[in-house]
Amino acid sequence: MRDYMTALQRRFHIKSEQAVKLKREAEKAYDTLHDTLTREQQKLLLRLLDAEERLRDEEKLDAFFSGFKLADGIHRELGAPYSYEAEDEERAREIFRREQEQNE
Repeated sequence: MRDYMTALQRRFHIKSEQAVKLKREAEKAYDTLHDTLTREQQKLLLRLLDAEERLRDEEKLDAFFSGFKLADGIHRELGAPYSYEAEDEERAREIFRREQEQNE
């Protein structure tokens, strides 16, 4: 079940501009700090960052899973069917339209 939810999360995840900006800031701070540390301190910093990233990934997936369960509960209450196929078809049409516009 967790693999399925991970695949769904990857499919629907949208990165905000703020998230991209924060990631760049974090990378810049890391580079600055990394250059001032000894080799052993650099290894410790990398272990810390790896652990934090794994924790963030787990928390992000847990939050997605919770949201999915909530949406599923609402869906069941409303009883309205949802079709991923219709969404995929519309997305394909939009891509086709853009490609046609570029070729003109």
